[in-house]
Amino acid sequence: MDTLPNARPGTAVRILATTDLGAAFVPLRTSYGTAGTCAGVAELLERERESQPTLWLDAGDLAVGPVQPLLGRRPWHELARLPIDAAAAGNHEFDDGVPALRAAAGLLPYPVLCANVDVGLPASTIIDTPGGPVGVIGLTHPFTHRFAGAPPPLDDWPQRVAHLSADLRANDARWVVVLLHDGVDWWPQPGSTATGARTDRLATLTRPWITSVDLVLGGHTPGSWVGALGGVPFGHPHIFAASVLVADLPSGAGRAQIRGVHPVPARQPQRRDQAVDALDAAAANVLGQSRHDWLGRTGAAHYLPGLLARALHQSTGADAGLVLASEHTNQGAVDGSVAALRAGPVTELDLMRLFGQADDRPAVIHLRPGEYRVLRRVVSGIADPANPAGDHVWWNWGRMPPGISTGPVEPRTVAVAPFLVPRLAELLDRTLDSEVANVGARRALLAVLP
Repeated sequence: MDTLPNARPGTAVRILATTDLGAAFVPLRTSYGTAGTCAGVAELLERERESQPTLWLDAGDLAVGPVQPLLGRRPWHELARLPIDAAAAGNHEFDDGVPALRAAAGLLPYPVLCANVDVGLPASTIIDTPGGPVGVIGLTHPFTHRFAGAPPPLDDWPQRVAHLSADLRANDARWVVVLLHDGVDWWPQPGSTATGARTDRLATLTRPWITSVDLVLGGHTPGSWVGALGGVPFGHPHIFAASVLVADLPSGAGRAQIRGVHPVPARQPQRRDQAVDALDAAAANVLGQSRHDWLGRTGAAHYLPGLLARALHQSTGADAGLVLASEHTNQGAVDGSVAALRAGPVTELDLMRLFGQADDRPAVIHLRPGEYRVLRRVVSGIADPANPAGDHVWWNWGRMPPGISTGPVEPRTVAVAPFLVPRLAELLDRTLDSEVANVGARRALLAVLP
């Protein structure tokens, strides 16, 4: 049986925290086995509630993942059935725009919180429990306006968090918890399942307000981390329901205690619905075979970003293919791998998990002489764990080598994911000309599988 540690004596309320659930409705293959599911989290929650008051809090990105391109809609109706108590708005909640987010939030029986961007969502809530009222504040990623169609953060949002915390306590909240859709900067250790991490950027982000709250639960990044910032417990679990973070709120004057990050059982959903049917059908649709386990982990014998770069390169006729390792994530980094394509049958669902857009055609950018060398050097430097400056590049949560595929000549055209075009233009400090390729990335990947 999958068990969590017993609550410490004097615990008033227990919290199970998740992040980036990604509509993890069915068990999926990963490099470390079978991933957990939303039903698995719900099972843990039900079991814990037999022993003490327990909340399920989520740090955002509920509806990202393969369900959307498979169904042609986000699975908000299915997510509404989960016994979540409150969630923060993640950056992917804004992918369809602010009006769509507000409409989706209106479908959910639990609040979606966003205190740092003014989009008409509640900033905070108080959840009454038999152990006492818990105040919760939600913060989306500080660069959500760069990731998606969202307004920029409020100028005074750090001060607002402290004021909200004071207001929650004035309204009888015994504890204040922040759900922050951001996490530590981390990287896989070559040849190991261990990871390294750096907290400097996050410590700076949270410093103005963190001592006004009791616990911060993060997310956004595939790896887990547990520690403290400014003396306040902080942590985040792995993404996609691979694990839950367990925290205990004390009945007395002591600090909140994080009890670790624990695996989620891979439980099938208790009921079938359109999302589950779509995922199961895609998993049963075998489209190809792979001879190897391809991993998105530094030092892997078969490096998945390199394979993806080769697919983009060869399918488009461009001079090169470039893939940022952090941009094709399909699993929690339990063993240090952010993505995996396992040996054996390759299904439609495997491909959708790597290229999760309905239109999966890459873009081909045009470079001037010498720019490819500059771009490769800059991108590789940003991904280097030894370079702390890379922590401050707004999209760079991963520290793994880029996937690169080139031919015999200096590249003047490079195939990339379309959303990378403005990011690479920013690195080169100019607008880049580009066009959309004719072949989709999923089809291209099948063509290069050894």
